[in-house]
Amino acid sequence: MNVTEQDVAHLESLYAGRSVYQGELHDHANTGGTSDGGRTLSHWKGALEALEMDFAAILDHRQVRHMYLPEWDDTVFIGGTEPGAEVFKPNGEKLGTIHYNMIFSRPGQLEALLEEFPEYEFTGGPEGHFGYPKFTKERLGEVIDAVKRHGGFFVFPHPSSMSYGRGVKYDSTADDWAIRDGIGIEVPYIALDRQETAENYEIWRHLLRRGKRMWVSAGGDLHECAHDWALTSIYAEEKRSESFLRHLRQGDYTAGPVGIRMCMGDTLMGGVCDFTRQRLVIGVGKFHRSVRNPEHCYRLDVWADDEVVHSREISCREPTYVALDAEDHRFYRTEIIDLTRDLRIALGNPVWNAKYCKENV
Repeated sequence: MNVTEQDVAHLESLYAGRSVYQGELHDHANTGGTSDGGRTLSHWKGALEALEMDFAAILDHRQVRHMYLPEWDDTVFIGGTEPGAEVFKPNGEKLGTIHYNMIFSRPGQLEALLEEFPEYEFTGGPEGHFGYPKFTKERLGEVIDAVKRHGGFFVFPHPSSMSYGRGVKYDSTADDWAIRDGIGIEVPYIALDRQETAENYEIWRHLLRRGKRMWVSAGGDLHECAHDWALTSIYAEEKRSESFLRHLRQGDYTAGPVGIRMCMGDTLMGGVCDFTRQRLVIGVGKFHRSVRNPEHCYRLDVWADDEVVHSREISCREPTYVALDAEDHRFYRTEIIDLTRDLRIALGNPVWNAKYCKENV
């Protein structure tokens, strides 16, 4: 159905006062202590500017000191850490070893969480360090709840590369790990055209089929210099980590270098609402320079559940708006395809139908 002036005005009103910011949501720097990144925070600042990127999440392992360094700037950096854990069933059988990202805007939030769980053996303070604990699946769920309670955003990174004691990949044991709604799962990983990205995409689709409400995320994770191969686009009120976190925690962002906005009535991407007599409205905006090529052809796909219900070619040079009358589906979501490269370049988070939602823990 054709988009109306009222559709566009409504979408614009819901995103009023917000601009698109594009950056990296998972990487590491050389910050001393237990950090294992290749470049300093000062390097990152200059590299981000050169790449026309607005932010980077620096998630150094086993410490919080990177968030206290003089070079730290919360208009450029988002903080947090990437721990690991061995996870066990209640009977003591080992499920496997995983990594997980805990993303925060302030170091005190992360410290409060580490102190809440004695398993981390956190030594406290700006120079404090912590270990990688052993958890039951249920205890890991409590960590996820605590991340949310302390104002953070929890992401399962690089799921296709997680190893398990039985040599089983994540795609066949996904339900063992997707134990909470409202968390992220990393799909674009290192680069949009990597095999890992394609595998992660299928894992996410599997989880959606299973009724999980996990938000798609992206991460570079090269541990070296900054790059623009796996970006995240966030419409935020200001260029500051706290503003970015506000929308990450709601699932209202895009995994990819294209600005996507979407609403179902007054509910934005990542949310849940009643689809009855609602209009789905989508706006596609800024293409980051890493994927913007006027000579390329691009396509917007609208997915309902596990099928594409609307497609149209779009331009990278001007905004595009689409509106549809909602039908009785479990969720709607959007993708942007670079047809010239035959490459999926952006994934918008779903809006879910309340009729089919239940909390899964």
